[in-house]
Amino acid sequence: MAMVWGGQVRFLAALVIAILMSGDGVAACPLNDTLKLCVLNGQNLAALQSGIDRSDWTVDKPSPVVNPTPEPRTGGGTYEMPNGLQFHFRFQEYRSLFSATCELNYFGVLADDRSEDLRCSSAEFEAFEAGLSAASVGLVTTDRKESGTAYLIEGQNTWMKVVVVGKRNDLLNTWVETSVLTRR
Repeated sequence: MAMVWGGQVRFLAALVIAILMSGDGVAACPLNDTLKLCVLNGQNLAALQSGIDRSDWTVDKPSPVVNPTPEPRTGGGTYEMPNGLQFHFRFQEYRSLFSATCELNYFGVLADDRSEDLRCSSAEFEAFEAGLSAASVGLVTTDRKESGTAYLIEGQNTWMKVVVVGKRNDLLNTWVETSVLTRR
């Protein structure tokens, strides 16, 4: 129930933001960054750190891992891509499960007055879908609706839900929910 409610809240927030948006600039298409940061490197903390080490992104405002008990370890931060787009990343790490949410900082795009809306070309959208399939994370199932597209990726020990809200060329938001069975 909580996951359904969370998805509805995100969708409604994106819809409200789209109605209230104003500005003249165009932000970069977030799909490539979503694929690179959230899908390919969002499955564990070591991969996120290696991206920082390679200067693929920076992390701003990391939250410390603070828990009165040893599990779950929780934390997160705001990751900034070279093009200036920011993504919020939050995680929980248990003994045998890593769970994370990675989402575009849509409010940041609006606050920076970078765009009236996010635009992606058909080629960028096709490259994103091809990248999801080529990522070797698992089997990709696609569910297209008028409001956007959801991708369910099922791997041997990994499950991801990738959501792209909006029409093919006019995106409103994007986020990824990841669960990885780590079996220590």
